[in-house]
Amino acid sequence: MDIMKTMRRIAAAAVLTVLTLSPVFSAAPEGPRAEPDAVRVVADGRPYGGRCVLISDATYVSLREFAEFCGVCRVSWSRSDSTARVETDSLTLRATNGSPFIEANGRCIPCKYGVFIENGVTMAPLSALAAAFGYRIEWIGSRRTASLTRVRLATVRGEFCYDDGELFWLSRIISAEARGECFDGKLAVGTVIMNRVADPSYPDSIYGVIFDTKDGVQFTPAAIGTVYEVPDSDSVAAAKMILEGYRTSDEIMFFLNERLAESFWITNNCKYVMTIGNHDFYA
Repeated sequence: MDIMKTMRRIAAAAVLTVLTLSPVFSAAPEGPRAEPDAVRVVADGRPYGGRCVLISDATYVSLREFAEFCGVCRVSWSRSDSTARVETDSLTLRATNGSPFIEANGRCIPCKYGVFIENGVTMAPLSALAAAFGYRIEWIGSRRTASLTRVRLATVRGEFCYDDGELFWLSRIISAEARGECFDGKLAVGTVIMNRVADPSYPDSIYGVIFDTKDGVQFTPAAIGTVYEVPDSDSVAAAKMILEGYRTSDEIMFFLNERLAESFWITNNCKYVMTIGNHDFYA
């Protein structure tokens, strides 16, 4: 690797660390800096009396307060895995400290700045909790108000939300390419797949992208068969987050591990964007 390329990568990585990478996967026990009571929340015309805090551009609320507002009187807490749980006839919800998502009825709903604990209280994004508890949310910017309308008792279950084929193949390519990588590395691999699906230069399905051979084999696991192996649980969760709309970056289209790569076409022809774990990502 030449000196100029190394310098470009170091500079790009420094900028991305500050501007691009979310703190979602390393939330401190006391959580990000919060601006209190910055947003007014109304649900079905009823003012929400719980505490709301603004973290950058996301409104966070107490899971327990929001659950009680929705009529759920019991929220349990497990010290062993730092997880708050809600169990009702229509909703099974888990919110784990430091997690980038809340799990609700088998869905992995992204939390922009993660789930975190503030003064012993589990905090999660209003948007994620509203979705979990069956609310449609409308933001009224001029009044700094979130208007919630209940449309169902709880979110649709995951088996009815995700396309079975998409989840099957996306979780498998993530697991095959990023097994042993950190969770945000798995998300970045999934993002590359979906960015290609959205690009007219590539096939318009997850399966088509994975097994695309128009310009040669695109993903080694598709050629050697490891894409058929059962994915690990983190890869399934990452795939669900991607199918919920999460993207690491809108521009990354390629990745490689330089220590294992046999071809360096990507490094010679594409723009370096970021490094996550053992993978370099390019546009």
